Amino acid sequence: MKRLLLLLFGLGLGFAAGALWFYQSLPAWSETAHELQEPVIIKLERGTRLADFARMLEQEDLIDHAPRFRYWIKFYRDYGRFQAGQYRFEGTIAPRKIVETIESGKTWQPLALQYVVPEGFTLKQVIDRLVAHKVGTKAELQALARDRSLLRKYNIKGENVEGYLSPATYSFIKMPTPREAFEKMLDTFFAQLPPGIEEELAAKRLTLHQGVIFASLIERETQIDDERGMVSEVIWNRLKDGEPLGIDAALIYGIVDYQGDIKTVHLKDGKNRYNTRIHKGLPPGPIGAISMTSLRAVLNPTRLGYRYYVLGTDGTRQHRFSRTMEEHAVYVKQLIQASQKP
Repeated sequence: MKRLLLLLFGLGLGFAAGALWFYQSLPAWSETAHELQEPVIIKLERGTRLADFARMLEQEDLIDHAPRFRYWIKFYRDYGRFQAGQYRFEGTIAPRKIVETIESGKTWQPLALQYVVPEGFTLKQVIDRLVAHKVGTKAELQALARDRSLLRKYNIKGENVEGYLSPATYSFIKMPTPREAFEKMLDTFFAQLPPGIEEELAAKRLTLHQGVIFASLIERETQIDDERGMVSEVIWNRLKDGEPLGIDAALIYGIVDYQGDIKTVHLKDGKNRYNTRIHKGLPPGPIGAISMTSLRAVLNPTRLGYRYYVLGTDGTRQHRFSRTMEEHAVYVKQLIQASQKP
């Protein structure tokens, strides 16, 4: 009898020690991550029992041990805080991350629409992209782009929303109306405006709209961040001296049905309000979507004496900047010679 009691006592100690080890190992297990082979979508329905949910996670390879997950939740978390909904997981995932996501209620829904507005994209290009995604007709979108109520809502002083459709990736969980699509792009633009930018522009005698026009010229002339301030300086210098800006990106913007080749007739076309080879000052409106980097460059031109620039000859899209017409002419000649090589 005494031996039996000792045996039972020993078994009890062993069981208690094992239970303690199991309890203490759960936090480390919850931090152990593994790589999912592909994205996994799960749905937690209201009223789902913890045991059933744990089995679902194990079946979907989100966890490796349903009972361990169940006991970890009972000991260390609160299943009552889990929020019903659909969730998507991908990449490297650990039990703790799964639980934190579900507790936060950051549910996932499949996208009804996603499109990208690149930097420099024109209003026409945005409209074409929306039409391709079946967000309204071209006529409907063109009318909306110049709708006075929409322009008043965002205090846009231009003829349309050109320049204010912020470059970004736009996602919708339900198909937007044309107005909803435009307003999301406009909301993004104004949310990204640096604080105090209008006051800084005013100090340089520019309205916000003029700043957007100016920034759109920079955006279309260079995609290299280090060059934006130099292009800004060239434009500022020409504005101050009352010289035509001579920016072909603006000229092209104003050519109806441009076919990829600037002709003499285009250069002499005074009816083209965007012909900055003839008309002095800023063009009448923006010529594309701007980044905040280009808008800041308006306020931060370099001070290097640059007045001219032309593409370099190395094929990198970098420009050669000049202080004098003589130096500029040399770079132009080099570009022409390089373009004529077979």
